[in-house]
Amino acid sequence: MITLSLSKMRYDITMPIIDGRIGVDGVTFEQRADSPMVMGDMPALRTGDFGLWDLNLGYWLNGIEAGWDFVTLPLFIKRKSVLQIIWARSDIKSPKELNGKRIGSRSYRTSNTIWARGLLSEHYGVDVASLTWAVQTKEHFPQHTPVKIEQIDPKASLPDMLMNGEIDAMITDISDGALWQRLESHPTIHRLIPDYRSEDLRLHREAGIFTPMHLLVMGGPVARANPDLPRKIYDAFEAAKSLAYQDTLNDRSGLTLVDLREQFVAQQTAWGDPWPYGIKANRRMIDAFVRYNVEQGAIKAPLSDARIFASSTLDT
Repeated sequence: MITLSLSKMRYDITMPIIDGRIGVDGVTFEQRADSPMVMGDMPALRTGDFGLWDLNLGYWLNGIEAGWDFVTLPLFIKRKSVLQIIWARSDIKSPKELNGKRIGSRSYRTSNTIWARGLLSEHYGVDVASLTWAVQTKEHFPQHTPVKIEQIDPKASLPDMLMNGEIDAMITDISDGALWQRLESHPTIHRLIPDYRSEDLRLHREAGIFTPMHLLVMGGPVARANPDLPRKIYDAFEAAKSLAYQDTLNDRSGLTLVDLREQFVAQQTAWGDPWPYGIKANRRMIDAFVRYNVEQGAIKAPLSDARIFASSTLDT
């Protein structure tokens, strides 16, 4: 038996792994509280001293380029619209009006900001090189192109800075319900792309992108010692997602949403599967994310699939 540490990722599509309904022969999972965020040196990620880690995409390619000892499974287990978390002053009416402005964010390089810059540049005509970034954390990985970055107080409130006019826009996840309601009702702040739901669906259909935030990586030592293990884990998470979908169709998911089953069917009709796993189904998304990282100076050059993903998953 192999004991693999496993991040405590309580997403509905991973819960069948967490609750034990889906298992992997010869593997016992041991949950631990690993942060998906990399704000400095992470010895366990650097040396590969872990089993499975729920990692923010903002540090994925940087870690590989830096030689951190992990392999990637093409399991994009958390996705979220990045367009819905771009807030701006109400006088900024269109994305192009961001040019030359000061943007606040917790960090310059996370999945949120990399995706936002890439999409705003490629699909909305924003000159991201003209932007100044007011950020609260220092970058751990090197920056390969010039960027206008200002360090601000780590304890400062980005929403307050936006409301006070200290920044022109902000890109940050809002996990505080009361703060979200405050932003929603504020008279001088709005979402830069108000109809983000329609835009998300358009980008999904036209560009093959619905922005993933996290993916699963495995420690290099355990992957090398068990070369068939990454594929076994991949297959188990595919089975877990299918079971979670069936829970919803059976009306037994436990989520308190009215007509959840009907909403799920409507979503699948419009989107297909918004949470696809594997390389083939995510080809355009992966290529775009690698390209955005190169364009933004996060990595020096494009990385091949063989360098990015575990070898046993390259045919997924």
